[in-house]
Amino acid sequence: MTQRDQYKGAYFTPSGGLVWHWRALWRRRHWMDFIDAVAAELQQWHPPQKKLLLLGPSAGWCLPTDFLIRFNEINAVDLDPLAERIFRFNHGRALNRAGTKLTFELENIFTSFDALLDRFPDHAILFPNMLGQHIYHIDDTDQARIEIESVKTKLATRHWASIHDRLSGKIQSGAALPTPFTTREALTAQILAEQLKLSGEWIDHQTTHVLPDGVERRLVGWRLLDTWMHVVEIAQVAPR
Repeated sequence: MTQRDQYKGAYFTPSGGLVWHWRALWRRRHWMDFIDAVAAELQQWHPPQKKLLLLGPSAGWCLPTDFLIRFNEINAVDLDPLAERIFRFNHGRALNRAGTKLTFELENIFTSFDALLDRFPDHAILFPNMLGQHIYHIDDTDQARIEIESVKTKLATRHWASIHDRLSGKIQSGAALPTPFTTREALTAQILAEQLKLSGEWIDHQTTHVLPDGVERRLVGWRLLDTWMHVVEIAQVAPR
């Protein structure tokens, strides 16, 4: 992926930074259904590697510590200069007790994806809600989609998992979230919105085809704000 890295080291970015951490600090207690859904899916993921490459974890606000401590070594990469400090606050004590070695690098994954794969060939890979944010880091939506879809090809020989946005948009305050469901189909944004009975305008995060065909994926709702919801897809992929 060869895009500009103007957001590397920035405290404010289109998909994170100070605003994100402030929001996570105050909203996290309202996210427990989503956090539990992520934990349940990651509990079922057992790659053979004991090293994990975390691409774009931010501060790990929605990642389960019990999952992280299963690995002997975690190499995390994020463009947010605050991510490492807050990640260690959220998970560091447990990682230290478990003997899990954690390193952080300040890097824009959108500009260095291929190089990172070469540098960490023995790692399982987790995208913790990063791929769906690519549309905010590149002006050309079609190019963003092409680069997102290239992930499955570049990772054809790797064990990897992803948590990524499919849709996002406004909902009524207090409205019930859609019932989570599992499918092996790459549902288009339109079909997904119709199946979930979503009305109004919804942002398509261009992640429809990021996963290989036939991979089981779990679709869950995440009430990011009281009146703003994301539809998130969670899946694990093994080499074929």
